[in-house]
Amino acid sequence: MDRPDQFLEAQQQARWLAAVACARDRLARFPPPYIWQEAARRMAERLPLLRMQARRVLDAGCAWGDGLDLLHKQYPEAQVLGYEPSPRLAQIAARRFARSGWARWFGRPHLVQVQAVDAADPEYPALADILWSNLYLDWQRDRAPVLAAWRRQLLPEGALFFTTFGPDTLKELGEVCRILDHPSQPMAFSDMHDLGDELVQAGFADPVMDMELVRMTWSSAEAALEELRALGAVPHGAHAPGLRTPRAWQKLVQALNDTRQSDGRITLTFELIYGHAFRPRTERAREGAATFDLEQLRNTARQPGLPSPRRER
Repeated sequence: MDRPDQFLEAQQQARWLAAVACARDRLARFPPPYIWQEAARRMAERLPLLRMQARRVLDAGCAWGDGLDLLHKQYPEAQVLGYEPSPRLAQIAARRFARSGWARWFGRPHLVQVQAVDAADPEYPALADILWSNLYLDWQRDRAPVLAAWRRQLLPEGALFFTTFGPDTLKELGEVCRILDHPSQPMAFSDMHDLGDELVQAGFADPVMDMELVRMTWSSAEAALEELRALGAVPHGAHAPGLRTPRAWQKLVQALNDTRQSDGRITLTFELIYGHAFRPRTERAREGAATFDLEQLRNTARQPGLPSPRRER
C-alpha cells in the first residue's frame, strides 16, 4: 500500500504533467523556433557515432516533429515513436507522417507514429533501443523521476540522447532584467556536471556530457522576444505571478534594444548541453538485491578459465 506522502507526490506529479501539456498547447500557434531545430540537428550529428542498428526509437517530447524526421532518416527501418504531452503539438507532428488516399486504408502503417502522452509517465514499459529528447527535460519540475522513467523505457544497453539549456543561456537578457529590477528573470538552467551526476543516480552508465555556445542575432528586441515566446514559458521560481503592464514591457524592450552591437543587431546566447548515456545490462543493486540479464550470465559461464560449479554427490 502506498504511503500518504507517496500518494501526494504522485498527485503533484500528475498535476504538473497536466500543466505542461496545457502550456505546450500554446506552442502549436507558432512555427518551430530556430534554436530548437538547430539543437536537434546538432544532436543528430552524434547518432552515427553509435554503432547500433536500432529497431525501436522513442522521441520524448517530440513537439513539432522535426526530431522524428531526423531519426527516421538515420534509422529508416526502425519504428520511431513520438511522445508529446500536448495534444495540439502531437497532432501537428502526426500530420507530417499521415498517409493519404488508398495508402491510408490499405497501405502499411507508417514507421513513424505519434502519441499524445508524456514520456515521463512511469506506466510505459521498456521498448526502445534509443531514447531521444530535444530541449524537453527543462519542462520537468523534478528531473529524477523523469530520468528514472526514461531508464525504464530503454532496453538493456539502450542509449539515451538528450539536449537541455545550460546556465549561460539568455545571460544578456538576464543582465537587462537585473538592471531594470524586472519582476521576472530568465530561468536558471542546470550545469552539465550536475546533469551527469543525476544520470548516474538514475541508474545510467557511461554518461558523457558536452556543451557549446550558440549566439543568435535579431534585428530588434521585439523579434528576439517573439522567438523566445515560441520556445514556451516554463514555470519557475524567478517568474513573477500575474500580468506585466504595457509600461513595464516597453521598458524591457527599450533596454534590450539598447544592447545592440555595432552591426545594429540584438545578440542572445544559448548554451546547448548534450547528454549521452546507456542503460546498463546489469542493474545496480537496490536493498541488497541486484538484477542480471540471463544471457549475460550464460556468456559469463562460458568464459574459459572460470572455475566450474561444484556438484554435490
